[in-house]
Amino acid sequence: MNRRIFSIAFILLCSMMLFAPISFAAEVSYFNIIDETGNIVYITGWQVKVGDQCLTAENKRYEVISVAGNTAKARFIGDVNMSLYMPGNTFNYAGLLGVSVANAQDSGKVAIYHTHSDESYVPTDGKESILGDGGIYKVGDAFASALKAQGLEVVHSMAKHDPHDDMAYERSRRTVMELLKQQPNAIFDVHRDAVPPEVYKTSINGQDVSKVQLVVGKYGPTGKQIEDYAMQIKAAADQQHPGLIKGIFFAKGGDYNQDLYPRSMLLEVGAHTNDRASAEKGIALFADVVPTILGKTSAGAANQEGAAGVGTTETGFSGSTKSTFWLIGLVVLGSAAFLFLSTGSVKEAKSKLKQFTSTEFANFFGPKKRNRKEKDDQDES
Repeated sequence: MNRRIFSIAFILLCSMMLFAPISFAAEVSYFNIIDETGNIVYITGWQVKVGDQCLTAENKRYEVISVAGNTAKARFIGDVNMSLYMPGNTFNYAGLLGVSVANAQDSGKVAIYHTHSDESYVPTDGKESILGDGGIYKVGDAFASALKAQGLEVVHSMAKHDPHDDMAYERSRRTVMELLKQQPNAIFDVHRDAVPPEVYKTSINGQDVSKVQLVVGKYGPTGKQIEDYAMQIKAAADQQHPGLIKGIFFAKGGDYNQDLYPRSMLLEVGAHTNDRASAEKGIALFADVVPTILGKTSAGAANQEGAAGVGTTETGFSGSTKSTFWLIGLVVLGSAAFLFLSTGSVKEAKSKLKQFTSTEFANFFGPKKRNRKEKDDQDES
């Protein structure tokens, strides 16, 4: 009998240890990110690690240099000039080269899904987690309705990805792949955070709303692309609804399925401590920003990691623009080197280039002109 009781106790203990990673009680812990003087500059429910970064609502950028318990110390990188990211100030140099990237057709379509389908709002839903039917779906519905009011087509996936564990993003990855078949212009993974209510609570246009946090996965080939995209979103939101964006959290070690598409963004709409109505109002205001982004933002051809302080005056252009300039420069230098090696002298190279631009181009366009003239003569006959 004692052996049986011991066996049952052992099995229960192992079960508790096995399912500890998906314990929802642990979800309510959060991290305070402090600067070098000890002031709290950012609060998030995300697991903060050394190397992670954040951009505050005031557009100050920090990088985490140490973590002790639930406190992360960060160094100040600099003030980010968000005007560099306004849609009107960006230019798609990749288009000049005809670079092929995984861009959606300009259909005005937005896809929404929920990796953590259990997430809920305690004041409204009664608890922070409801497996398979979280209050987050209703926030997604509010987002979809607001986007439709803007004239956009919306695909809102109701796929479930429970339980709330580290494999949830692997399960939702299949959902993203299905959504991509419908060629959306943008994809949003809508979540809610797990911090005290005052972190997200604000008032905009006289109504109580929950702020929105953007989360960027820096791990993987599209980290820099998604980072620029998040900056553009915040720049547009700061102009249309100042104070709506709580900030941007840059997770060094995750990609959150953002590697699948250059216009993917993870949104945190309020926290479990905020009421769902305020979250619905917040996401509706965020929907006002989406048409601006879809109309002006295009995915760059460069996906590599950029400088840590991207967006500051010191770093200048974004990585995609720099990479395109480098590509143009390499083509020009390569062509010049080929001409020199094939002719043996600078003089001969210049002569060859002059002959190419005058004779070869003329021969290339000449037949088209003759064919057009012949066609005109035939039409007159």
